[in-house]
Amino acid sequence: MDDSRVMLEDLTPVRKRLQIEIPAGAVEAELERAFRRLGQQARLPGFRPGKAPRHVLERMFGVQVRREVLERLVGESFHHAVETHQLAVVGAPDIDAETLTPGEALRYSATVDVRPAIALGDLGGIEVVRPSASVGEEEVDRVIGALRESVAHLHPVEDRSLVDAGDVVTVELTSRLDGGEPVHREAVLLEAGGGTFPLALENQLVGQRCGAHLSLRVPYPAEHANPRLAGKMAEFEVEIKELRVKELPPLDDDFARDHGRGSSLADLRAKVRADLERDAVTRADEAVGEAVMEQLIARHRFEVPSSLVDRRTDALLASLDVRLPPEGEQEQVLDQLRQKLRPRAEGQVRAELLLDALAARDGIVVSEADVTTELAAMTARERQLGDRRRAPADRPELRAALRAKLVRDRALSRVVANAKVMPAPAAESVAREK
Repeated sequence: MDDSRVMLEDLTPVRKRLQIEIPAGAVEAELERAFRRLGQQARLPGFRPGKAPRHVLERMFGVQVRREVLERLVGESFHHAVETHQLAVVGAPDIDAETLTPGEALRYSATVDVRPAIALGDLGGIEVVRPSASVGEEEVDRVIGALRESVAHLHPVEDRSLVDAGDVVTVELTSRLDGGEPVHREAVLLEAGGGTFPLALENQLVGQRCGAHLSLRVPYPAEHANPRLAGKMAEFEVEIKELRVKELPPLDDDFARDHGRGSSLADLRAKVRADLERDAVTRADEAVGEAVMEQLIARHRFEVPSSLVDRRTDALLASLDVRLPPEGEQEQVLDQLRQKLRPRAEGQVRAELLLDALAARDGIVVSEADVTTELAAMTARERQLGDRRRAPADRPELRAALRAKLVRDRALSRVVANAKVMPAPAAESVAREK
């Protein structure tokens, strides 16, 4: 609104407060228009259409009309102030508005986060090491071994009652995390001895007897992959119900034809190696990009809007497969997870803001055709996964997010192309082969 008065206050480099005042005349004019429209539409007993006086309309609809006028005046004046002061607003504003009173000016404040102004410095002299992308025989063996495991047959154990390492054990268990509420599960399959750390539940089953009732404690390592479990103590009440042993199919040409993608075992190994090498090259490329990004961030210090970090933290949290405790404890657990995820979220936001600044400086753009091509590739990848995931729809918000990603990828690629990328030392390649 052209007749509103605006004062801009810098709270931080990325947080601003707009103090906005809309004159009484503009407020009254908007109220008059709102009541006039209402009078033309309202059908009130005793009045012809469009003839109900304003004081009657105010008595019956005043609260609703003033609320709608307040929202309209605040929305229009806020957007006008943002455009006038050229603020790159991120996130929703925090509005603190007075009550709208006929005959009086409307005053309110809007606190907003804005994109930081990033002063790009020298990008020369970046040196990174590219990890080795070689694939050892043991990696091929590991993939083929996992394929054999996936098609193994399970046979009941009848000649012994003690659990051996490698047995598949059916258990009924009740778990409790750090003294919280118990969670009961039945017919859970565990591979005895298959735990990833010494006191894992699977490891503690080895040597136990079928039919035994056990009380086990599992201290999860601080570096555990699941942040909800990391550093926590879990207590398990376990009943061992059944022992079964795995029978793996013979590793021969028939296996390759029946369960693999090859016409022979040698052909299967070659295809597995090709897949692993392709993945290794991708990981090496990503490692180079991440190393370059770390140096870029180290050279550019700037404040990050907290609202962007909050949103990214919630997005990371939503991507986790977290089993929540009972309702009374959920908020505490979620807050702990947010605290652990926040540094990663801030790093991601910082990288994106810096790449956006680089792209703007270099005039990097992505065409609609580029977005369409990438969207088609995404759809093809998703469809290859069958019913496990749904192919992405061609929605405006998806196209916008995809365009932003492509722009950032191109900005980073330019920096990587000008960086000095050195091969990994020979010792690393030797270590990978062992």
